[in-house]
Amino acid sequence: MQGDRRATLTLAPADDEWRVSLKGGASAADGAAAAADCEIEAQGPLNGQTIEARVVPFEGTDLSVSAQDLAARPAGVKVDLGPQGAIVSTDFQGCGVGADLSGRYARAGAAPKGAAALRPGAAIADLRAAYPDARLEIVEGYPWARFAMRQGGRPTALLTFDGENEELADGRNSIQAIGAVVGWDALKPAVRVTKVEAVKS
Repeated sequence: MQGDRRATLTLAPADDEWRVSLKGGASAADGAAAAADCEIEAQGPLNGQTIEARVVPFEGTDLSVSAQDLAARPAGVKVDLGPQGAIVSTDFQGCGVGADLSGRYARAGAAPKGAAALRPGAAIADLRAAYPDARLEIVEGYPWARFAMRQGGRPTALLTFDGENEELADGRNSIQAIGAVVGWDALKPAVRVTKVEAVKS
């Protein structure tokens, strides 16, 4: 896609269907003209390797959609799953101009052969051993800090830890360090991963 767009795709079971959560889609390359990040919440069944989901009402951080909105303009999200990630397409028209959540998403934890996969519960020592050259950019601090794991200069996964914004070994609150890029040694050794999210490529 044009520009350096970053978005996350999260899939979670919801009864006999799947909840599809998308967030992001704006390009930092647009500078001051960048659109606000977009959000979509959808739900639908998994058929083979495809989730056909309908957008559902939700109240998000950057966007809220009501049942009345969807009655006037229904929308859907299609997620085609593959071994390396997913391809997402949507006809949702509630995003700002320039924000785009359709595209290819890399699977979080696509580790080099022999390396431990990213997963909730992973310890810092395991991650340092598996991804010694990775860097962590603090990209969000509320309600809990999120760290973009970067390899070769590109974000490969978004990680949340159990440190409750007290992950940094130097005593700083993570909210005070948004935008900082650090190594594994900057984190307290006792913290563990609580959530892994894919990053749109």
